[in-house]
Amino acid sequence: MRRFLVKTHARRLFGIAFLCAVALTILVPSVASAHSILLKANPAPNAVVHASPTRVQMWFSEDLDPSLSTAQVVNANRKRVDANDAHINSADNKQIDLSLPANLPPGVYTVVWRSDAADDGHVLLGSFIFTIANADGTVPHLPAGANPARGILGSIGTSVPGTLDGPTVFNLIMVILVELGAIFWMGGQLWVNFVLQSSAEKHPEEQGLNTRMGQRFERGFSLPTLVILLLANIGVLYGQVLTLTGNNWGAALSLNLLSKQATIGGFGTYWLLRMAVTLLALIVGLYMVLSKQRPRLVNQALPLINLFLGAMLFLAVTLSGHAVAVNALFLPFSVVIDWLHLLAAALWIGGLFYILLIYLPVLKQYTLNERVRSLLVILPAFSPLAIGGIALMAITGPLNATFHLSSPDQFVATAYGRALLVKVLLVAVLLVVSAWHVGLLRPRLKREYQKYTYAHERLEKIQARVNKDAVETEVQASGEQSKSVKQLAQQVKLREERLEKKTALMTRILRWEPWFGVAIIVCVGLMNVFGNTLTQPAAAQQPQQQSVTHAFTGTAKTSDGKYSVTLNVNPNQFGLNTFTVTAKDLSTGEQLGANQANVTIFTTMLDMDMGTQSVDLQFNGKGSFSGSGELSMGGNWQIQVLLRTPDGKLHTANFDISTPI
Repeated sequence: MRRFLVKTHARRLFGIAFLCAVALTILVPSVASAHSILLKANPAPNAVVHASPTRVQMWFSEDLDPSLSTAQVVNANRKRVDANDAHINSADNKQIDLSLPANLPPGVYTVVWRSDAADDGHVLLGSFIFTIANADGTVPHLPAGANPARGILGSIGTSVPGTLDGPTVFNLIMVILVELGAIFWMGGQLWVNFVLQSSAEKHPEEQGLNTRMGQRFERGFSLPTLVILLLANIGVLYGQVLTLTGNNWGAALSLNLLSKQATIGGFGTYWLLRMAVTLLALIVGLYMVLSKQRPRLVNQALPLINLFLGAMLFLAVTLSGHAVAVNALFLPFSVVIDWLHLLAAALWIGGLFYILLIYLPVLKQYTLNERVRSLLVILPAFSPLAIGGIALMAITGPLNATFHLSSPDQFVATAYGRALLVKVLLVAVLLVVSAWHVGLLRPRLKREYQKYTYAHERLEKIQARVNKDAVETEVQASGEQSKSVKQLAQQVKLREERLEKKTALMTRILRWEPWFGVAIIVCVGLMNVFGNTLTQPAAAQQPQQQSVTHAFTGTAKTSDGKYSVTLNVNPNQFGLNTFTVTAKDLSTGEQLGANQANVTIFTTMLDMDMGTQSVDLQFNGKGSFSGSGELSMGGNWQIQVLLRTPDGKLHTANFDISTPI
């Protein structure tokens, strides 16, 4: 018997390892980033032109989806000035053109664009400025702290970051339903494959209860959960189109837009995979409910098929979620970690929901003795899954955060960070509650059950002996014997009452635990819908405070060691910044002036592949070179300063800066 159990245990472990290996094999080579990044524009970003341009042209790194890519131009007062005719160039699918009216007045103009890659369906937002000089050659400037792009982000198809408006709430509900449904359904499959099988092998007396649990899950919960998943996935698609149509509920019902979003790019591919896996699981579930007698081999294969479908569903959810919104270098690791994080949630939180919705209602139909015996058998069989889930969550949670948060202050400065912080606190609370009932309540229940069982068996033995003596001697039990039986019966009743109280407390805790899990999934949903706050400004911050608090100043030598370069970035925030460079010749100790160097800086986003932008700096007459340029999102940036000296040689110095939200 022991040999059989060892083989079964090994087979179970092999099954888990195989599924993980399959998932990781699928994940690592398949993920790729193909975002449509702005490469160049005409007028160029930060350009100063002396005549009013007639159009704006932008070239991107990928072919664009014409129905979802757009742009507009606004002046310093956030008033739109273009002809509202943004379109993909007929000769080049990577180019967006839009017309401008003749004779635009001198001033600073902001171009805000949205690109949707035809290959991967990933939407990027960005902006840049160009300036029309005055007739006398002077260059207009934006007022200090002004950022016209902030005021018009919503008008090209996105909600104000960090707010819970109607469309955001709709997207939140859909995301929560998908996450919760997938975690519960996968948790059920893990219970069927590992908890119920393990307890049935070691405790055959539990087979009847296990069968009832399996039937309750198959017939009453599996199919409805999959139907909700199907509808929620459709809701997620509608939510995507709703965002792209500028939160126009009616326009988002366009079959053309919905079909485009579902069939173009990475999101569409993995959304279709979600739907396909859910439909396959529905077909398998219907077969399991409708088929009364199935071959033994089919019975053994069906739980593993469902387990594989659950793993594939997690894969599709991960690849169409915020896990892919990272630097391409870290993308495979981010996706694998997010997939494992979902698996951890299914092992732990999904298992708790199975206890609440399946196990406890079935257990209620049994006697106290049977209920307690089952709790002491089933819960220890679930513990390895829960512990594995907790360990995975503890490892993958912090790793996940490092891919999306670039600085600790984002925990409180962004809606995403605050949702993550609350999630971490809820996980900690759930961990404490789980540890309490596993480490304290369950051992107490076990001891009380042993005392009750011992007293009950002793009472039965004494009663049997007294009854036997009475039958053999045809004499009723003596008063002393009756008193002893009565005292023992009272003791058994007292033990039973204590056991009932401890059992009630245990089941009450088990009923409340999953709701912490619901709160955690709500936080995950908030993190999905607030992911854009990591790349957008916090509206409440004051420009004056930012310039004091976040301005960057650093000094570095050029790569050839000939010059010392000091870089100042002010206010070092999302949007328009002033870059000031002071260069000193280390051999003479003199600062470089207007005729001694041309200075250009190159900005590269390190957290996401956003391309490289350049800014030409002009000598300001105060010993430094200055110019204005955009940092299009908060996070980690590399700024390369390039000095071109009169002898034609190039000298470079690199700076890594962290730009707050």
